[in-house]
Amino acid sequence: MIGGVIKGQTMVSGCVADKHTQEPLVGANIIIKGTYDGTITGEDGCFTLEVNERDEFTIVASFLGYQSQEHNFYTGEEEIVLNISLKESSQSLNAVTITAGSFEAGDKKRAAVMSPMDIYTTAGSLGDIGAALKTLPGTQIAPDDGRLLVRGGDASETRVLMDGVLASKPYYSKVPDLPTRGRFAPSLFEGTFFSTGGYSAEYGQALSSVLVLESQGVAFDELTSISLMNIGGELSNTWVGDDRSFSAGAGYYNFGPYNSLVKNNINWDDDVESFNGNLNFRQKGENGGLFKFFASGDYGGQSFWVPSGSGDKLKIDDEGGTLYINSTYHNALSEKTIVKLGGSYTYDDQRMVAGMHHQNTREAVSEGKLKFITQLSNSFKITWGGAWQKSDFNEEYQQTGGEFTWETNFTDHLTSAFAELEWNLNSRMAFRPGLRYEYSSQTEEQKISPRAALAVKTGDKTSFSLAWGHFYQAAQTDFLKYNRDIEMQKAEHFIFGLQTGDLSSRLFRAEVYHKEYDHLVTGEYWSFGEFVPETNNGEGYANGFDLFYRDKQLIKKTDFWISYSYIDSKRKFMDYSEKVVPEFISPHTLNVVAKHFVLPIRSQVGVTWSWNSGRPYHMPGDENFMSRTAPNYSDLGMNLSYLTSILGNYTIIHFSVSNVLERDQVLGYRRVPLEEGESKASLVTISPDVRQFMFLGVFISIN
Repeated sequence: MIGGVIKGQTMVSGCVADKHTQEPLVGANIIIKGTYDGTITGEDGCFTLEVNERDEFTIVASFLGYQSQEHNFYTGEEEIVLNISLKESSQSLNAVTITAGSFEAGDKKRAAVMSPMDIYTTAGSLGDIGAALKTLPGTQIAPDDGRLLVRGGDASETRVLMDGVLASKPYYSKVPDLPTRGRFAPSLFEGTFFSTGGYSAEYGQALSSVLVLESQGVAFDELTSISLMNIGGELSNTWVGDDRSFSAGAGYYNFGPYNSLVKNNINWDDDVESFNGNLNFRQKGENGGLFKFFASGDYGGQSFWVPSGSGDKLKIDDEGGTLYINSTYHNALSEKTIVKLGGSYTYDDQRMVAGMHHQNTREAVSEGKLKFITQLSNSFKITWGGAWQKSDFNEEYQQTGGEFTWETNFTDHLTSAFAELEWNLNSRMAFRPGLRYEYSSQTEEQKISPRAALAVKTGDKTSFSLAWGHFYQAAQTDFLKYNRDIEMQKAEHFIFGLQTGDLSSRLFRAEVYHKEYDHLVTGEYWSFGEFVPETNNGEGYANGFDLFYRDKQLIKKTDFWISYSYIDSKRKFMDYSEKVVPEFISPHTLNVVAKHFVLPIRSQVGVTWSWNSGRPYHMPGDENFMSRTAPNYSDLGMNLSYLTSILGNYTIIHFSVSNVLERDQVLGYRRVPLEEGESKASLVTISPDVRQFMFLGVFISIN
């Protein structure tokens, strides 16, 4: 609290800046506490506010991602100058965003890191973490999937963790031809760390990449958030105490009203409808200790008709829910050692009906993890620990009329241990060797994965990096339910990278990579449409390069990035008869993202253009397998975020639209397995569920 003496009607003016950098904060809120009177800072971070005569008043200065500050005055002068320096909050949206160009052989210095603000303001992402990450290099756009496909890998090859602990079901259930989206809102997290390969020995069971969501710490301010959208609504509240905070939130979504107003490519029977809720508790302890607890649950359903491939329609009915619990604790054991404990539990219950096929799948996954970090000296740091994971799977299958029923269940215990040394050879070079051990009780396999990374600094903001490693992944449960003898699949990564610049101003990164796949699962599709694995005699490779350029300086008040990826990939897996380019691979992918703040109207305008070359597909009857190519894909998305206030409360009005040019998109073609008695397989054209999607939301923060 800062006091002053004024009297009569008062004109308060001043500037607001970042306490650390002293850069002006454009659009900071200046409000007279307890009233609806206020203003925002201008282009130079400065403001002028007229205060009517009163005995005393308090001015509150706030800015997203910074600690609020109050200034109390008792009597008045005619004019007063008030310059304010705001300190970035420990739960700031950018608090864990690692500055590019930092020198270390660690994942965060080589990975792509996005803040929640990056995710929310990227046109086309609709607040989905995965959708925003798809604008970064190394990923496939895959608009008919929604999950992350990285450097030649399919959607199962990326592992998602919250605070370093497994999030087993990070996406809503996937149904044919429709994209899914992530279960977790970006606002729950301080930052998002995404590695496209060559990652730390701490992480396993992922052939291609890891996505680590780092949750917020103890909240400083009590806050009520209200979100009103054309597809539903959300409500959350945060309570703050001494060194602790607790928050709760809930949401309801219904696409029915929206679908009734627009033309759909999907023939809906029951529109998407879902509920969710979450609880979040944080408690600081002694010696820098921090305890976190998070729980979320959701339930929803949908049903629609799709082409069966034989000229008829097939009804898909999907309904189910998921419960996720995550808890972590870290503290210092000594001046040089930190211990981190974590655990998670996921329970997923899904019921799907596809024509005559009825399927009920229940899966429970638990994980416990222990990690130690010890600073041995100025040059050496060691990280070591282990994890235990248990998976319980049960599925019941029945055909209409009860003519055929089938049930399967199994349990797998996966034990792992890891050790990694961080060795700073000198001020310009760091080396990180690591080793990981994994054992599966289901297949009785033991795997050892050596890994290494090297970084060399050649300038103040320029470095080169090398990464190599072996990565194993157990077969997914949809495979093991039919064949328990399927073994772990393997990938070997080779990566060379160059990075120069700084994320706060201008950054360029280029990476060249090579991946070798071995022991991939092969098998065939049965007449009821499910893949049944037989052996591990598949193999493949992925070669390519990624380019990324981000600039916040070239154009005033504009942040833009350009990413380009080229990939040459072939594999023999699933029911492929030979090694070919997989049907989910586009050789060329280009993304251009731009965000510009228009000060006179207090708005940010965003544009995203995404393009990829056509994906391969197989036409039944062709002599050569996967010899045809689908049309190229192109999408232009735009959004507008208007900053205002409602009854003195910080408010964002957000509007976004996809496919601005209204292109008729063909995403690819889906092969339809032969039904019993049929002699010729067929294709189904995959198109977006709606030609153009428009989103409107009002987000109110009451502090």
